[in-house]
Amino acid sequence: MATAIRIEALPARLGDCLLVECLREGGRPWRMLVDGGPPDTWPRLEARLAALPAADPGIDVAVVTHIDSDHIGGMIPFLRSEFAHTHVGDVWFNGRCHLPDPNRGPVRSVKQGEDLTAELTGVPVRPNADPRPGRALPWNLTFGGGPIQTGDEGGHRTVAVDDGPTITVLSPTTKRLAILAPLWDDALRAVTRGSEGIAVPDSPAPLDDLVRLAAPDTARDRSAPNGSSIALLVEHRGASVLLAGDAFGNVLGAGLVGLAAARGTAAVPVDVFKLPHHGSRGNVLAALVERAPARHYVVSSNGDVFHHPDDAALARVVLGMPAGATLWFNYANERTRRWDDPRLRDRHDYGTRYPIDDSAGAVLELAARP
Repeated sequence: MATAIRIEALPARLGDCLLVECLREGGRPWRMLVDGGPPDTWPRLEARLAALPAADPGIDVAVVTHIDSDHIGGMIPFLRSEFAHTHVGDVWFNGRCHLPDPNRGPVRSVKQGEDLTAELTGVPVRPNADPRPGRALPWNLTFGGGPIQTGDEGGHRTVAVDDGPTITVLSPTTKRLAILAPLWDDALRAVTRGSEGIAVPDSPAPLDDLVRLAAPDTARDRSAPNGSSIALLVEHRGASVLLAGDAFGNVLGAGLVGLAAARGTAAVPVDVFKLPHHGSRGNVLAALVERAPARHYVVSSNGDVFHHPDDAALARVVLGMPAGATLWFNYANERTRRWDDPRLRDRHDYGTRYPIDDSAGAVLELAARP
């Protein structure tokens, strides 16, 4: 059966670096790069891009979901590279110029003089500076240079690509972009420092009571950059993948509710759900799992700093997912291997997939359907 979508979760330590290909009959795949992991992911990403077909290695859209070092660190050298200036069709990113702020007036367009690389690095572009003097990267062209957002909570925005996927924006809302506005300079400084924390030993507890682990708690993500994260539903030839970035569970959940209502369905079933915030308990809520039942759930993290995925988050997934679904991990370690316990898998009817080593990542191929 023909493949419709191929998703590759590159090993990016605590971060996200995803390559999505939507295959087309008789033509090259439509490609989307989502985030670049922390700064030390760049050599791995650069090598992966070099392995694309030399005849046409184009990346149609490069997405920077939000301004956090574990997502944006590897994107900065990427966006400075000759590859980006030669082979990227559009960059999707909500920069400072896109944030509504009562102290700055209305949202400004990138056509008003901002430069993407300068925005991300904090370094003004000099007349003779690399990369490619006088040549700006395309920035939010698909959205007329404006922000990528859903409007009010529960909203969504859909873009149809000619002979390619349909992409629905489910996060962020205008409110979440506005909350980030006064904190932008601090968030940018954190990115340019490039510190992702120090790896600490992990001592995961036994998974003996998933119901107790999954119980609601007060641990909710309150990070303004995470709240501004872009989350996308990509649909192509009957296959679908939900790329959640680090989006808030309630914001993404409300977007899914609104999309389901627009489609006249109770939920939005998907083939693949890349869990938000690396499987954090503050983002993966039971209600969110219910609103996007999936056949495959992907965790992107090695857990060495923040010990993701949280047990509470995966307990909510396992208890709420359809029977026979699969948990995918782009790292195999003591924390993730516990979910491969045969007794646990048999009791809750799910499967697990792990990479053969820490350099392999996770690769999923989704078949085309009518």
